[in-house]
Amino acid sequence: MPYSSKHKSQSRERILNSALRLFSEGGFELVTINMVMSNAGLTRGAFYAHFSSKEDLYAEAIHHGINSSALVTIPPDDDGLRSLRQLIGTYLSRAHVDGEAAPCPLAFFATDVGVRDRRVRDTYTAALQSLAGVLGTHAPARLQAERVLAMTVLMVGGVAVSSALTDGALKDRILASCRRSIIEMAETLPPKVGRKQAVRKSRTRSPHGRKSTPLSARPRQARNQGH
Repeated sequence: MPYSSKHKSQSRERILNSALRLFSEGGFELVTINMVMSNAGLTRGAFYAHFSSKEDLYAEAIHHGINSSALVTIPPDDDGLRSLRQLIGTYLSRAHVDGEAAPCPLAFFATDVGVRDRRVRDTYTAALQSLAGVLGTHAPARLQAERVLAMTVLMVGGVAVSSALTDGALKDRILASCRRSIIEMAETLPPKVGRKQAVRKSRTRSPHGRKSTPLSARPRQARNQGH
């Protein structure tokens, strides 16, 4: 009796969850197909019904890790800061760094991906862009795309570096510093916006706080008086 499509889907997800966990801990070279399948509670023979190779599985694990992340379940709020704090608090946490939560492949595969094939690197690239898109929905609308991208890289880098450390106190300091820096980046007006607002205020306010008329709008005689 053939397996149902639901059973196949469940088996595939078990394999991907197993691969995501094992690849994040041991990297591509040290993790075998047998290890992934055994950890998933399945036989090696079932592997090729879902994936063509270990490289194929590795790329799909990156895609799966981003799309199944707990971050995508956090709803944005009106001003972006409350949900942004929740998002970065979830990602930049000791539970994530120490493996108690599902690992993000962007952080835990980072040192591995650069030497993999083009498809894997393309998948990693798309995953980073996807995470930046998620972060962008929680950040204030005024933020430029470049700043959101920098915030994303700071998140990923903070976890990647912290996961390599043995000093727990240093891990906490790095994670806290990354969280604080991201919020500061979200709260601070981008340079161009800040300059435009400063110029607008200087044109509409006198030194004494009263509204003033721009020089170009005053009558010529008044402008030339006293010269």
